[in-house]
Amino acid sequence: MELKDYFPEMQVGPHPLGDKEWVSVKEGDQYVHFPKSCLSEKERLLLEVGLGQCEVLQPLGSPWQRYLLDHQGNPPQLFETSQFIYLNHQQALPDDLVELLQQMIAGLEVILPISATQTAFLCRQAISIKVLRWLEVLLPTLESDFGLALTMFVGNAWYQVAAGTLRECFEEECQLLTAYLKQKSGGKLLTFAEVMLWSLLSHHTFLALTRQFHQFLSPQSDMADVVHALWSEHGNLVQTAQRLYIHRNSLQYKLDKFAQQSGLHLKQLDDLAFAHLFLLKY
Repeated sequence: MELKDYFPEMQVGPHPLGDKEWVSVKEGDQYVHFPKSCLSEKERLLLEVGLGQCEVLQPLGSPWQRYLLDHQGNPPQLFETSQFIYLNHQQALPDDLVELLQQMIAGLEVILPISATQTAFLCRQAISIKVLRWLEVLLPTLESDFGLALTMFVGNAWYQVAAGTLRECFEEECQLLTAYLKQKSGGKLLTFAEVMLWSLLSHHTFLALTRQFHQFLSPQSDMADVVHALWSEHGNLVQTAQRLYIHRNSLQYKLDKFAQQSGLHLKQLDDLAFAHLFLLKY
C-alpha cells in the first residue's frame, strides 16, 4: 500500500506550508503535507521514523516566510513597492503550475505557502493593469489545463511602507480574502479595490488597511476634491479638470502620483468607487 492509502487527507507540494495546522515532511524533492487534526501522536512518530525527516516537521522556510507567517526575524530586504498575489486552490499546486506562475509573474521575489489551499506570491514591483487583464484572460485556461478551481486575488501595491506595516497589510489582505470567499463565489481574478469595496459595503473593518488609506484619503487631503469631482463627472478627465479649474495635464500628474503612493488608479471604476466610498465613510 502507498502512503496515500494510510493518509487519504495528505497532499503533496513543492514547498513546506506555513500553516501551523499542517505538518510538512520532506520526501525527495517534494513536501508531503498532513493535517494535524487527522494525525495521532503515534502516527506523527511513525512519519518521523518512516520518512527519516524529523527535522522537517517544523520547517524553517524562507526568511520571508518566517517574517510574514511566523513573526520571526526580519525581512531580507524592503522594496520601494511591494505587492502580493494570493491564489486559492482546492488542492496542493502542481510543480508545473508553480513553475509557470514563476515565469508569468514579473518581479516575483518569493512564493509563500500559507496553507494547503492558499499560496501568496510577493512581487518587488507593482503589477501593471495590462498584466492584470492578461492574467484574468489566462486564469480559465490554467484551470482547464491543470484541473484546478483557482481564485486569484491581487493585493494592493504598497509604496515605501515599513516592514511591520507590510506584514500587517499582508495579514489583513489574507483576512479580507477569506471573509470575501465566505460570502462570495471564487473562480476568477479579484482586484484589491473590488474586494475592499465589498468590505466597506458589508461593514467589515480592517484597521491596518484603513490606516494606510487614511494617509491619502481624508476630507482634508488634496485628493478628496479630485475623487469627488471624478465621481461626479463619471471619470471624464476633461470635465473633471474643468470642474477643478486646473489643466488636464496637472490632473493627470495628480492621478499618477496618487496611484504610485496609494496603489489606486482612479481612472479604473472600482478604484474610484472604493476611494469615493472610503471618503464618505471615514
